[in-house]
Amino acid sequence: MGASKKISWLSTWVSFNALKKILAYRIKGQENKFWIQTPEKNKVIIFNRIDFILHYCKNKNVLHIGCTDYPFTRQKLENQSLLHENVMRVAASVTGLDNNRNSIEEYIMLTGDNDVYYCDIMQSYPEEISSQKYDIILLSEVLEHLINPAKALDILYNQFNAGTQILVTVPNYAAIDNLAASLNKMETIHPDHYWYFSPYTLCKLFNKEKFELQQLNFGMYYQRKTKINRVMKSFPFNGDCIIAIFSIKK
Repeated sequence: MGASKKISWLSTWVSFNALKKILAYRIKGQENKFWIQTPEKNKVIIFNRIDFILHYCKNKNVLHIGCTDYPFTRQKLENQSLLHENVMRVAASVTGLDNNRNSIEEYIMLTGDNDVYYCDIMQSYPEEISSQKYDIILLSEVLEHLINPAKALDILYNQFNAGTQILVTVPNYAAIDNLAASLNKMETIHPDHYWYFSPYTLCKLFNKEKFELQQLNFGMYYQRKTKINRVMKSFPFNGDCIIAIFSIKK
């Protein structure tokens, strides 16, 4: 890490610690107890998002939703950062789904991989997909693009087997970039997003009667094998995204 970057992170750490102390009064007092929520899993850790996904998918049968990462398919294939391609290198098998026909055609043309299907997860899954048994459904950076994510999860629940795990990542409402933007009267968000999530709202979306929470952590949008710095380890709740694993129960 360069000297200027180290100084920037040191400044961030000092600023966060000062804010933590100064704003502590905002969450203290009997009147605030009703509004305070803590994660259902007590041990919360922050990970490199891509490294976490690849480690968890290793030697598993994976169904990857949103696999082409439109409109960045060609660009990410060229620089070897396409998540789907990286998951294929470690998983036992990977089937891809996407709702953009043009990007699917481009992906197949560039890779020769035909195990990719068109699917609108707001409608239904193809029978040749839902009839298969997958260890993991990878749902990374997808839910925030949906007008009605609850409907999408109901469809997923109805079409897949009990015990199937869903590995979810979604943008974190309290991410450090969001905090920085808000203090400057701005917002940092992908133009196509409908939602931010918090640990509480994400778990609320995954109805407890249908899904069991197995892990809940935070993540950073780093390149592969980039280590989490000490600042973010100290303030994991301000990570870029939330990483969670749920399993279907019936």
